[in-house]
Amino acid sequence: MKNNFPISLRKNEKEAIPRQIPTEETDITETIRRCKKLVTKRALFSAGFSLLPIPGVNITIDVALMASILNEVNREFGLTPMEIERLSTEQRLQVFGMITAVGSSWAGKYITVPLVTAVLKKLSLQMSATQLSKFVPVIGQVAGAGISFGAMKFIGNKHIEDCVRISRLFAQAKTKTTEQA
Repeated sequence: MKNNFPISLRKNEKEAIPRQIPTEETDITETIRRCKKLVTKRALFSAGFSLLPIPGVNITIDVALMASILNEVNREFGLTPMEIERLSTEQRLQVFGMITAVGSSWAGKYITVPLVTAVLKKLSLQMSATQLSKFVPVIGQVAGAGISFGAMKFIGNKHIEDCVRISRLFAQAKTKTTEQA
């Protein structure tokens, strides 16, 4: 039976408190800082697991880590489905329009293992190179770790950029609505 539930590696449920979309530049900057720290930490975990000389292990771990990163970044930016649902109907429509305009594949969605697996299949060249590198002692393992780290950082940071763009668009829309009132 496949696990279709969102993946989260949070330490405790207190961290699951719903957040609002940050609209103040200081809040956005602080959210970026927290998210980049999270992405780097999880990318280092991925690289560490890639050093294990067992082909296939790091793919499973990478999928779980990637789902965790994407869900956590969504939560930090107030862009989980649950948090978006708490917005007014007008704001929800605005946010979904902004997600579409930005072209984000991940914002506003629950990120599941099958979803991440499908996307990672598109990155199969990276994954194949990582797996093949397992068969070349030491140098191959280090190369595989570097590839895993780089892929995690790239995807995580790209998602952060998308969420920042959505937050700033939301802030602009909120400002326009306030000025018109």
